[in-house]
Amino acid sequence: MAEAIRIIGIDPGLRRTGWGIVESLGNSLRFIASGTVKSDDKAALATRLCQLHDGLAEVLHAAMPHEAAVEQTFVNKDAVATLKLGQA
Repeated sequence: MAEAIRIIGIDPGLRRTGWGIVESLGNSLRFIASGTVKSDDKAALATRLCQLHDGLAEVLHAAMPHEAAVEQTFVNKDAVATLKLGQA
């Protein structure tokens, strides 16, 4: 019998990083959980990145996904903001 594959999808952001987890078995998907990891938008960039990393690491440790998908970032008119988002 086939084993379900647990997949996490990540929507990166500097203020909030969203995540969602589903399980795939054959042609069916089952919702497991979703949420956001928030950073202090008044903190330094390095601090915010650490907050996001730590929060997402907790989610990954608890959910133990087999695979991950990360939303592709887009380039907007503000190159500096785009570079910062790329770090998240």
